[in-house]
Amino acid sequence: MTLKEDRIRRADGNEGLYSVVVKPDFVVILPVEGEFIYVVEQYRYPLGQRTLELPQGTWETAPDADPLALAAGELREETGLQANSMTWVGYQKLAQGYSSQGYHIYLASDLSHDSQQLDAEELGLTAGKIKIGDFMALILEGKVSDATSVTAFLLARAKGLLG
Repeated sequence: MTLKEDRIRRADGNEGLYSVVVKPDFVVILPVEGEFIYVVEQYRYPLGQRTLELPQGTWETAPDADPLALAAGELREETGLQANSMTWVGYQKLAQGYSSQGYHIYLASDLSHDSQQLDAEELGLTAGKIKIGDFMALILEGKVSDATSVTAFLLARAKGLLG
């Protein structure tokens, strides 16, 4: 990650400073099995609490990795799942007001189960499945607050990819 600060000239002619966070793109995965979706729960330091999210991540050592390979790798790493089918749902920007980072969204299906392969930073991350309708209810209650997870879920649902 880098922080870039550019001197800019605004539309009104005034000069200013614009800060931009530059990070590689990442992936978010919706692992679906029947009426269930797999989620992860992990401690998020900036919030000081554990949060419920969809599996997601990037490979800092391979920032140009193919998004499909990255999605398959992150799914296996965080949940122990392997998908025989990965459907690209779309691409979104995380926070385009201050960052160039975006994310690819994949729906993973026809799943087989193995064991998690967590990185050292992910110790304590747990994975489990809940009903798709229950995940939607948690979003509506504000209990799933990760914008990436919410956007990915709602986009997949709007495209008719979730029951």
